Amino acid sequence: MRVSPKLVSLIVCILAVSVFAASKPAKDTKMTVKDANTTTKEVKAPAKDTDAAPAVTKKSATAKDVNAAAVEPKAVKIGVEGGETAVTVNGSSITEQEVDARIKPHLDRIARQMDPNMAGQYKNRIRGQALEMMITERLLDEQVKKANVTVTDSDVNDKISEIIAQQGMSMDGFKAMLQMQGQDFEQLKQQMKQGLAYEKFMDRQVGAMEVNDADALAYYEENKADYNTPEEVQASHILIKVAPSASTEEKAAAKEKAEKLLKQVKEGGDFAALARDNSDCPSKAKGGDLGFFERGTMVKEFADAAFAMKVGQVSDIVETQFGYHIIKVTDRKQAGLSPFEKKKPDIVKMLQQMKKSKLYKQYIDKLKAEAKIVYPPGKDPKEFMPSRPMETAPAPK
Repeated sequence: MRVSPKLVSLIVCILAVSVFAASKPAKDTKMTVKDANTTTKEVKAPAKDTDAAPAVTKKSATAKDVNAAAVEPKAVKIGVEGGETAVTVNGSSITEQEVDARIKPHLDRIARQMDPNMAGQYKNRIRGQALEMMITERLLDEQVKKANVTVTDSDVNDKISEIIAQQGMSMDGFKAMLQMQGQDFEQLKQQMKQGLAYEKFMDRQVGAMEVNDADALAYYEENKADYNTPEEVQASHILIKVAPSASTEEKAAAKEKAEKLLKQVKEGGDFAALARDNSDCPSKAKGGDLGFFERGTMVKEFADAAFAMKVGQVSDIVETQFGYHIIKVTDRKQAGLSPFEKKKPDIVKMLQQMKKSKLYKQYIDKLKAEAKIVYPPGKDPKEFMPSRPMETAPAPK
């Protein structure tokens, strides 16, 4: 089961896939919160990148598929405050400031994961990809407006509810996950609204896609390895948060508080009640329950402790970048192959999406070919692409 290494809002990613995806999506329809910035079938960033409590990162769309997810603010017109023009699309400018804002999270993440000198080599490629996506969004915005496509707040809420229900989550749990990841729920709803408008418009262009059971079964048989589910545990925790800038005294006080709570737990205290009253994680609303998660979706220290315990066992104090945790494992799922009947609905949807994606790409290519796209001198991304050896052309007669 593949998980995208990127991070854009999971819901936005799943939705963006329906408009922009051109490659084979990941198999599991679960989603991730963290990588939601550009794209996602569960979008997942390394747990260490999170800035709150350990994140449960569920699976989402492939990095390619999700690159389209994040919808930036409308471009600033030429001459208006907002920065130097990066490209003009049918008279409307996309500024360098907007492009920088789009690529910054990706560059920051790459810089944390590899040598800074190597990370710098990726900037031009990422900038070119981001700019292409922003041009596509601008062209679709024009078409959506011409077609009078409307998406209501109710449509957005229904879609979010549908997606999180498929993950076995509640709305409160989803909001808690977003908060843990530093994501803003209202901003995500706006991104979702634009994504739904794109989907609605594009579906009018391509119509319904049919996939029969035989096609779905053939795909399952050819890709069984992708339907092997990893081991998962369900755990609750109590977090006593410690800021990175905390003093030695503040850290000591937080640890002392955690130790007192652990003592109460071991003496028979109600774990869920203690979590609700004392935890600094949004999961406290559910008694500290984080749901099921795979090993790689939590920060290492947290995951190592959780996966080493038996069901019903409570950990000692576990220190992570977020603070001090008391972890209780409440359930466990062994690794295994998911049966076809269970995965058939997801496979059918995925194959339908793949067919749609091909037609979407053809439509978007047509829009680009017909659009007036003008780069200022020296800013055409093609100028920064690696050059290929020139082929010898036949001499003119």
